[in-house]
Parts: sequence; C-alpha cells; structure tokens
Amino acid sequence: MQKLLFSILFLPLLLVAQNECAPCNVLANSNMEITTIESRWPKIKDKSIVKINTLTKIIYENEDDYWQKFNISSWWMKEGLDPWTKDPIWGEGYIKPNHNFNSCVNDNLRWKCGYSYVLRFPENFKKNKKYPLVIFLHGGVNSDIRRLNGRIRTVNSFYIPENDQYIIASPIKLGIDWSAKKIQDMLEDIKSNLKIDLDRIYLTGLSMGGRGTFIVASELPDIFAAIMPLSPHHTPYSYLPLADKVSHIPTFLHHSTNDGTSKFSVAKDMFEKLKKINENLVFDIGNSGHYGWNKIYGNPKNIEWLMSWKK
Repeated sequence: MQKLLFSILFLPLLLVAQNECAPCNVLANSNMEITTIESRWPKIKDKSIVKINTLTKIIYENEDDYWQKFNISSWWMKEGLDPWTKDPIWGEGYIKPNHNFNSCVNDNLRWKCGYSYVLRFPENFKKNKKYPLVIFLHGGVNSDIRRLNGRIRTVNSFYIPENDQYIIASPIKLGIDWSAKKIQDMLEDIKSNLKIDLDRIYLTGLSMGGRGTFIVASELPDIFAAIMPLSPHHTPYSYLPLADKVSHIPTFLHHSTNDGTSKFSVAKDMFEKLKKINENLVFDIGNSGHYGWNKIYGNPKNIEWLMSWKK
C-alpha cells in the first residue's frame, strides 16, 4: 500500500524531472572534437560592439559539475540579467529577450549551453583584412548588475594600437569554471565568419578568468601566441599543476600583494614554478587589491608586450 501511495504521489514528479531539458538541444561532439553550427551574424561596422548568440543552441553534457556541487543560484533568471540578449547591454537600455522556451525546459540548466559572446571591432574595420584576436575571460559568476556592466567597460578599456589593431572576443559564462571546449567552439565560430591571423590569437582574463586563462591554455596548448592571466583565483582547485602544460607559452602574470580575494601566494608559487621552465615570463606585482585590471589593459606597454608574440 505504501509503495502504491508513493507511486501515485511522486512518480509524476519524477517523470517531469526526467523529462526536463536545458534550453539548448544541439549535442556537442565528444572530447575536444569541434562542434559547428549554422551562424547568422549581425552586420559588422567599425568601432562597433556586437553580440553573438549562435552557440547557445549547443548543449555540453558533463560540463562544469561545480555548478551542482556548489548549488549556485541561477542568476541569469533574475530580472534584467539575462545574458542572451541581442545587444551587449545591461542596465539602462536593456531589452529583455523573448526566448519562447518549450514546456520541458528547465532554465536552471542553462549553464550547460554554449557561450553567448561579445565582439569589439577596431576603428576602420575591414572585413577582408586579417586581424589578430584577443579572447577576454571575465571574473566569477555574479548577479550584481554593476559587474555585468563592468565586463563591457573592461572590454572597452583595452588599448588598441592604431598600427596593430585587433578584435576582442568576450564570452559570457554561466558556470563556475571556464570551459576550453566551449572556447574552442567559439573560436571556430569566429574563424568561420571573420579573417583571423591564426598565429596571433591571445588569451587573457581576470580573477576566475585569470584562473580560466591557465585552464583553457592548458587544454588548447597549440592555439595561443601568448597569455595574460590577471589576479587568477585559487579555487575550487589549484592552478599550479597546470604550469607544465603552459610552460611553452609567453606569459604575463599579474597579482597584487594586498589582494584579499585571490591569493597572491599562489600566484607567486606559479611564477616560481614557471620561471624554471619558461624564459618568456613577466610577473607584474601590484598593490591595487582585487581590482585595477582596466588600467593594466589600458597600458600600451602591456598590450604591446602581449601583441608582440607570434606562434
């Protein structure tokens, strides 16, 4: 009788849970095999910032299990924070997207989907010209709208030399850690629509994006001409074991001694480990706490160092 009562009360709920799906349904290829999808891009103009949502249709199974471990809230479901907008705008001017998800969709599972990303194009952009590409990884997941707007401010803070202009790609992650597999598919999407100098692709990021820089570069070791991790975060696990996998890549590592969020001591240990095996290494020590990244990106010397490297 108890079993029958359980079946009557809870089996429908179990069936609903089993039938729940993420708001993406194009299954990513296994391992590190590239997944491509038909891409429809908006018209590109010089000095423009555009939003690309093509890859949000792809579902990546078994990605970012930290989401479940840490029970993070689904911040993208809060009013005014949905990152799958057509425009790279939050706050004033924000237009809420109308997804029309089907009845099976559980939007709490959206972290399984591919990255939405922003592209910044240089002044006098020419579609037939081959450009270097800088991929920028933002910091931790946060529902603070000021931080969402801060991502665009950081993208706009990058110094772009007149005689060596480049394109910036800034993906938006919903999970805890950055995924090399999703970045690889984003890069393929960009290469399919733009002319990119494959010998001049660079990777940088701050905080969890600094940690992500090490993670992504370690899993895509033949892609980047140089990397620039800023204030890399030290959890959920240490990035120190990745040193050997990125030792061949020129690296500009920044960390402030008074950083109360990401441990300076771990960055110092990473520097000590890298300098034994990497001759092309800069350790930029600051005192601006867990901030100051826009000044670093806006400094011509730092960007010129990054852009000086070719594969």
